[in-house]
Amino acid sequence: MKKHILTIGVCCALAACASQPKQTETQRSSAQANSQMQAVTGNPQDSAPGWVFLPKSDKGLASSACVDWSGNMSVDRPQAVAAARADMAQQISIKASVLDKLYNRKLQAEGKSDVGSTFEQVTKQVSSETLEGSTPQEISLAQIDGKKYLCALVVKEDTRETFDTLVEESNRQLDPQSKAALYEEFRTQKAMKELEKELENL
Repeated sequence: MKKHILTIGVCCALAACASQPKQTETQRSSAQANSQMQAVTGNPQDSAPGWVFLPKSDKGLASSACVDWSGNMSVDRPQAVAAARADMAQQISIKASVLDKLYNRKLQAEGKSDVGSTFEQVTKQVSSETLEGSTPQEISLAQIDGKKYLCALVVKEDTRETFDTLVEESNRQLDPQSKAALYEEFRTQKAMKELEKELENL
């Protein structure tokens, strides 16, 4: 009898575990972000998707931004998307500055010079083209420090096209190896603070 009771108990425990839905990577990321945010704000009610703080996409460049929630989705949504796109433009500009420093360092090491424009000088035009091709991927309400926000995640899928345009518009001559190395640097997903820190340390 005891054996049967034990078996039933184990089966019930296993069934309960099996019925628990597994957390996706997105859910785990959001839970971790919420935990960190709540530790900072001290408000246990604060909640936001993980992409709000760490925008990333396997498809290409990603940026996020939030605006105060007015209760009017038709007003707040385009504002959030526009803010995320502005953040993406800034991100491209900083990436271009990083590429300039890496490229110039390589030229100095080889004792060469270049008369082309810098990557940074052509970012305005490239950013404009990039933002036209970026699309909203996520829209979500969030509560941060007790305030409601509407947040947007925008993604530009073809990073190669953006990078090639930067190179083409700058008229810089890159050998295939250098171009491949700079492209890897460009496509790497980094938070804005990481990019700024990297720029300072170059």
